[in-house]
Amino acid sequence: MFAYSSNTSLIIMNFVTKKGKYQFLLALCGIIWIIFLMKILQIDSQSYIFPDSDNYRESARMWYFEHKVHYYRPLFMAIISGIPYLFGGDDASVYQFSFYMNVFSWIGTAILLFSFVKKYVNNKTAFLLSLCYYTFFGIALLNFHLLTENIFTFLSLLSFFLIDQYNIKQKFYYLSLAICILLLLILIKPSITFFSFFVLLYYSKTIWNNLKSPYIFFILLGVFSLICQNILMKKQFGNYTVSYIDGVTYYNYLGAKATAYKENISFDEAYNKRAHTMETLTFSQQKQYALHDFLEQLTSNKSNLAKAYLSNIIDNTKSASGSIIIYSNVNQNAYHNTVQQIFIFLSKYQNRFLTIAGFLLALYFTKKYYTTNTVYTLMALYILYTIVVSGVSCTQGDRFHIVFFSITCLFIVKYLKEKHIFDKKLF
Repeated sequence: MFAYSSNTSLIIMNFVTKKGKYQFLLALCGIIWIIFLMKILQIDSQSYIFPDSDNYRESARMWYFEHKVHYYRPLFMAIISGIPYLFGGDDASVYQFSFYMNVFSWIGTAILLFSFVKKYVNNKTAFLLSLCYYTFFGIALLNFHLLTENIFTFLSLLSFFLIDQYNIKQKFYYLSLAICILLLLILIKPSITFFSFFVLLYYSKTIWNNLKSPYIFFILLGVFSLICQNILMKKQFGNYTVSYIDGVTYYNYLGAKATAYKENISFDEAYNKRAHTMETLTFSQQKQYALHDFLEQLTSNKSNLAKAYLSNIIDNTKSASGSIIIYSNVNQNAYHNTVQQIFIFLSKYQNRFLTIAGFLLALYFTKKYYTTNTVYTLMALYILYTIVVSGVSCTQGDRFHIVFFSITCLFIVKYLKEKHIFDKKLF
């Protein structure tokens, strides 16, 4: 037994020191950095909970204790975040578990980014460039909240990594697993629905040709999960839908802002009035009411609706992270306010630069690779799709766009490589 344990340790150490050295260092640096952020902002001395976070906690509790789905938050996120309930955990343990889940996803994203980047530069340079991902404060500080962005970012990048592996090795199980992940992502953030089905449709011929493959199970699992979500929603609330969040989001944000422009009132006034209206309706009625309002505004308030939509995209592009300002100086440290303002400033310009760069490079790579490189075309379309969808809402800081910042980093490296910037040894 001791010999077996010794051999196992040697294998692990050999992997860490040779094949996995940079991945291990990325994980170590990520842990050190997150501890630093926790201490410098005194996060471990306070417990701010976003309303959305409590919504996710509620959805997990509904699933594990009542075996019901949540009206806004789909099933897959509830299953993942509620795992502590399986072992007798309480609500506090769910929030604690979300931190570890987020950090794992955040570090995993950096490691996946490294796997992509090292195709264009040497390992040392790829490691240093991948470290930059940790410095995006809006992403790093969401680790401390029960929210979807970090796990969503990791799984979406993982799906693209698997598609890339499929393109290289032509093994169907890579593609099947990638599509399964994209379908399950709908049950984390429903906003990705149309993109996920686009990828499914794009590979429909390949899927058809592999129907007898045992790996078709992964795709069937994703489809089955969506069917279950829709059936449960129909049973509980009356509609075949993944979530009711889309109608409410439109009505309270895009629709409210368009109404505010039309009536020459503040957005907050319009939001509060419309949110109160939504609260008086059943979830099924909310969906119908929002659709009716959208069609009516398309007919009678089209210009203000377009103006509000563009305003939302601008707001989501220029705003700082909302997860920095929430922390108080509970220990009365002299440097706290200065550090906090620096982080807010940096997160604001990180959002602006990475969104605009991502948008421009997505257009560039879509035009350049749409017939030759599937994975980069899909990643480019994913960025464009995310920006387009983000126009439905606003006042959420950088949360809408940070999910594609890792891809923007990859695109920047690839673009610079194509321009021969990395031909000279930089490091």
